[in-house]
Amino acid sequence: MPKVAIFFSIAFLSTVLTSSYAFTSGDMIFEESIPKQIEFNSGIIKIDPDFFVENNFKRYLIFGTNLQNSSFFKNNSSYGIRSDGGFFYVATLSKNSASSLISQGYSVIEDFKLDFHSTDKDLIDASRIAQISRSDIAQKNYGVTGNGTTIAIIDTGVDFSNPDIQHSLARDDKNHPIMLDPDGQGIILTNATFFAFIDKDQLIRNYSKPIPPALTSSTYVTKQGVFLDISQGGKGTEISIYNSFFPQLGSSIIFNGTLFEDMKIGQDSRNYIKSKSGVYHLGIIYQGALEGPLARIQVVPVLVVDSLISGVYDTIIPDLSTSWEDYTRFDLEKGQEPNYDFDFTDERPIVLGSGKEFLVYDSNNDGKNDFSAGTFGAQVLDVYGVMQNKTAYIDDTLKAVSGTLLPALDPDGKFFGLMTDFIGHGTSTTATITSRGIETYDIYNNTKRFSITGVAPDAKIIPVKALWFGDTVYGWLWAAGFDNIEYEWKFTGKPRVDIISNSWGVSNFPSLKAPPGMDILSLILSVLVTPHSLDDDYPGVTIVSSAGNSGPGYGTIGLPTASPYGISVGATTNNVFVGYGPFKDQPRFGNTTSNYNEVVDFSSRGPGVIGDPKPDLMSIGAYGFTPSNILKLEKDSSDESFSLFGGTSMAAPIVSGSIAVLIEGMKKQSQDIDPFTIKNILMSTATDLKNDPFTQGSGLVNVSSALDYVNGKDGLFIVYNDASHRNIKKILDPVIDKVNSTAIGFERFQLPSSSIPMTSWFAGHLFPGERSSATFTIVNPSENEIIISVVPKKLSLITKTEFSGTTIVQQQDSILNKSGIYTPNYIKLSDVKQHSTLSEFFDEKDPIPDDSSLMILNVNFLFDAFMNKASDVYADDFKIASLYLYDWLDNNNDTKITSNELSLVNRAGSWGTVQELRVTDPNEKFEGTPLVGVYPVPTRFSYWLGDTKMNSTSMDYTLSASYYQKEKWSVIWSESQTITVPPKDVATVDMTLVAPTDLQTGVYQGFLTFEGEKHLVNTPVSFVIKQLVDQNDSTVIIHGKQSDDVLYGNGYVKGAFDMANRYMAGDWRQYYFGIQDESINSAAIELSWTSDDTNIAVFVMDPFGQIVQTNVPSGVFGHFLEWPSLDWLGTSIFSQGGGFFPVKNKDNTSTVLYVPINQIGTYTLLIHSTLFGGNSTTEPITLAAKFTNISSQIEQVETEFELNDSILKDDSNIVYKTKIIPDASVVSDLSFNLGITIGLIVGATIGITILFIIRQKHEEKLNKVY
Repeated sequence: MPKVAIFFSIAFLSTVLTSSYAFTSGDMIFEESIPKQIEFNSGIIKIDPDFFVENNFKRYLIFGTNLQNSSFFKNNSSYGIRSDGGFFYVATLSKNSASSLISQGYSVIEDFKLDFHSTDKDLIDASRIAQISRSDIAQKNYGVTGNGTTIAIIDTGVDFSNPDIQHSLARDDKNHPIMLDPDGQGIILTNATFFAFIDKDQLIRNYSKPIPPALTSSTYVTKQGVFLDISQGGKGTEISIYNSFFPQLGSSIIFNGTLFEDMKIGQDSRNYIKSKSGVYHLGIIYQGALEGPLARIQVVPVLVVDSLISGVYDTIIPDLSTSWEDYTRFDLEKGQEPNYDFDFTDERPIVLGSGKEFLVYDSNNDGKNDFSAGTFGAQVLDVYGVMQNKTAYIDDTLKAVSGTLLPALDPDGKFFGLMTDFIGHGTSTTATITSRGIETYDIYNNTKRFSITGVAPDAKIIPVKALWFGDTVYGWLWAAGFDNIEYEWKFTGKPRVDIISNSWGVSNFPSLKAPPGMDILSLILSVLVTPHSLDDDYPGVTIVSSAGNSGPGYGTIGLPTASPYGISVGATTNNVFVGYGPFKDQPRFGNTTSNYNEVVDFSSRGPGVIGDPKPDLMSIGAYGFTPSNILKLEKDSSDESFSLFGGTSMAAPIVSGSIAVLIEGMKKQSQDIDPFTIKNILMSTATDLKNDPFTQGSGLVNVSSALDYVNGKDGLFIVYNDASHRNIKKILDPVIDKVNSTAIGFERFQLPSSSIPMTSWFAGHLFPGERSSATFTIVNPSENEIIISVVPKKLSLITKTEFSGTTIVQQQDSILNKSGIYTPNYIKLSDVKQHSTLSEFFDEKDPIPDDSSLMILNVNFLFDAFMNKASDVYADDFKIASLYLYDWLDNNNDTKITSNELSLVNRAGSWGTVQELRVTDPNEKFEGTPLVGVYPVPTRFSYWLGDTKMNSTSMDYTLSASYYQKEKWSVIWSESQTITVPPKDVATVDMTLVAPTDLQTGVYQGFLTFEGEKHLVNTPVSFVIKQLVDQNDSTVIIHGKQSDDVLYGNGYVKGAFDMANRYMAGDWRQYYFGIQDESINSAAIELSWTSDDTNIAVFVMDPFGQIVQTNVPSGVFGHFLEWPSLDWLGTSIFSQGGGFFPVKNKDNTSTVLYVPINQIGTYTLLIHSTLFGGNSTTEPITLAAKFTNISSQIEQVETEFELNDSILKDDSNIVYKTKIIPDASVVSDLSFNLGITIGLIVGATIGITILFIIRQKHEEKLNKVY
């Protein structure tokens, strides 16, 4: 059993250290992410080698109503909020302390790191960001570049060392940088002090008397110069260092190191670095990354002086040349020593407000910097109370919680704040927005130089470093203009930013006990967007969030992106990566970069539990180039400072930058600006991608079209309705009312009752036969009237064709005939059909229907072909075939396919049993022959070890092509099909949605299209159908259906799980039950499907959005490790957390659970297809439920049973309640009772056993690898 504990400690640490870069799917994994061995020692300073070990401390979020242990929280919390109604704290505690608080009745949740959703003489923009977002046209036509706007980047920090983005750092009226670090990483201690005797002539002299008390050492003068006496006769100087890796590593937040080398501060007694007080402060910057390409420690000696006023410290001088030698010492040949100079005199002094606060170094004087240690001037939250005894020196104007938000530079010289980004994610998001395109880069290693231009190069950036969930709210509120005064958030009168950009999310939502959209983080986002929600004068702030990278399944949008009021952004393709780096000379990627603007397979999709249309907009996510930090790992490195970026992490900042451009344009026209007006303009002017609302929202962001509207261009218009906010508010108000807002520092926390205009129409939760109405307003800004037709539409399947085949592994290309380089198995799209006669094999007519606006290609194969079930360890041996689509131009007419004749249109590659790719307007995408590539990944993979290097084998597959077009949607009625809008005026039209009486419970989607002569608006529409339960002993049976349609539908799930992805990956469905009989207090539910290899997880939410039951309870794993559910495998070298184990509690094709019902209202059943059999692209799901009343006598028996087993308390509760349901009309046989009893208990046991085996196998294989 100790090995099990070790496994879980490693597994959980890996969940904290989640990869932050955009996920590249399927066969685009080019190297294993085996963690590097980090060297914590340095040639500059000696530290205890045993200090950096995993410790027993973790960050926790603590909630409660009775603050009995006020002294405990004061001494141990990072920051917090308290009031008469309750309190909230973020604290770093030992596990024993956390358990003690739980036993006292406090709500304690372990904090966790965020998932960063994270590819002539005129210079060519390598990334096409400005071209695709059309910000280049907006700049050309209207002269807008984001000037005068400010964007908060909530991310991993930002490194401003690249000249393309240095200009974008936001500054205050003193020209000081504006940067926030609520994570508390960037504190640099400089409290070692050195006394210098300076005479009246300002000459430094040697001093033989005892130095003043409390000082560390002194200075001395020799013929070689002036030095800090660090060696002190050989014993060295001990110095305090801030541990920026705490609580992940290290036994405390401060540790000591010993310096032995004297450091030079002057050439002679007259020429030296001036200190008006004669007291020099010295510190060590100790920072770096524990993962990723920059996984290395950086050690920088830094001097702090008071150059103008005695005792007021104003200048830092980092010894970057010495640090560079130390950082690159691993590049030296054996026996060669780093050339440390320990000399501050040849370094550049850095002063706040100079505009040159960047810690950069040019090692070879070639005019290009090679080394970066961050940006000076960050305000850092003193998360661990390091400076609590320094409150007198904290700037009173900061009004921070408990005085813990530190100034950028302590006037007493004892610390300063530094902003860094060793992960690179936040730097890439910033560069996506603000890169000037001045630097040039050899992107494709062919000597041709490219520039990289952002969407809004003149926007300003405020970096907010928030790697932890618990710090995001602080960053949001501060950016939105709130200060914390006496434990309450108070609005300062103006937001600090115009836009907040989030390229991250939280996947493991069960740990928060609420689904995305109804969790506390999503609620706070919703309220922050909404004007007057927190204060009468609060105008709201536009918040943009990446949708996530967990597609292609539906319902995969996580939190906080599921907030109905924020702007969520999905991802589209941009094939500039073809020919770059690891994609070069790979036949499966083709030979051109010309195609773009298709939906990416990994882009997360709606709907969420609320049922409103999500995402809202789309933009580039696969992929683009961005300027990166200039930090090099090797002295002679020729690497240039750019990187391939992607995922919805890229899409979100493109939309944020587009908003900055839009705001500037609106200001020029003196128009009113608020978050909903901005969102409505962007959604009304987006380019239709011909996909469904839950995939694309309104479509691709088009800032040029948005500016056309703002400037009154003829034919442009926007659309919004008055009903969505009303319907959303009805659902969220009970959830918000349950939030103890005073406990988190708000006097007011509500959605306003006043009307809020929204382009998307969410028609609410309806029973079959009910109606929902909305009034739509059409705004015409032009000088001419416009005539608009209104038609409700939905995507409908025209036809579906199939082809069955068997993969041929490791085929080689005739041109790129190199070892390890393989081609896909090619199939002409015209062959994707059933051949009933021999002549049909030679029929190559255009396979795409003329009226098709969307094509979806799928490849599916059996689970047995995907995973080797005979392996000793679950998920230790699996293989896939990924999917490609090309435009093939047979240039030499030899009828032979070669990679240089292929242009990649789109691709898909998830580590599951079904692949999916989409193509908009497929008839317009091919100049030559449409060609499908089925690529068998040449080697087999392990969930635990990555690439096993074992050759893959062939597998049978089915390739299908589904063709769709928009057809009239009969559920919506318009009072008028044609509307005339006068010049510079508005018109309204009433719409009514009538829910058909034969619809089963679930979510339904479609569009309202408003079409004029020159412009079309796609308004996403969705509504929820609830199942009425108005009598005790009601039985509900919802039959599943086998569907050829791979779009979102009810009664089935599609194959979409991905072992390499995140927790949200898979396919999700929702069922809604409207309980109207107060006597009902329980429900027994059975879900069934058809394939033994499919697995379904179930979560049930009460009317307040709280998870009250699940068939995969986390049990002890959740209690001790914050495991979201029993079936989850955690993260690994291979996976970001998308792996699941089949937990069965009845039989292989069904699951049962008991649900406690304690009030009337809507109970929501959320199902998750974690594994999929692969027999087809979809699989029917049947639900049977019994709603009844359990007597008090049975409740008492149940209570006694619970007390007999404390370890499996939750599981026992589920088992016994379900077992004793008296009415067996739905599930009457003994197998139901025994199934759930045995299933839950044995399932937990199997989970422990399997993970124990995994750990053993993992150790064995690691020993073989190393």
